[in-house]
Amino acid sequence: MTSTDGKADALVWVALIHTPGPTATSPMSKDPRFVKHLAFLRSLAQEGWLVAASSFSDADGEGMTVVRVPHSVGIQEISTLARTDESVTSGLFDVRIRPWNVAMTGELG
Repeated sequence: MTSTDGKADALVWVALIHTPGPTATSPMSKDPRFVKHLAFLRSLAQEGWLVAASSFSDADGEGMTVVRVPHSVGIQEISTLARTDESVTSGLFDVRIRPWNVAMTGELG
């Protein structure tokens, strides 16, 4: 995105690192609470903020979600949303919120 002055519009990138929570069961994707996590991810997609989300292939229940939001939304709102994800509040997942300073993307334009 480019503004009228030629500078990139202010975007905030955030990585949400999910790990098994205190009441996690294995396999995580079979836990009935997992659908709440999928609903959370869909809500991010509906807002247009979701870049990518998936599990790590080398550890059950661990994964990462990358979001990109306008500066006006900011990391505080994403942090609040991530911590109120029902799969997190129920103990299925723990979430670590990490601001990400993206220097380059593979987007062509």
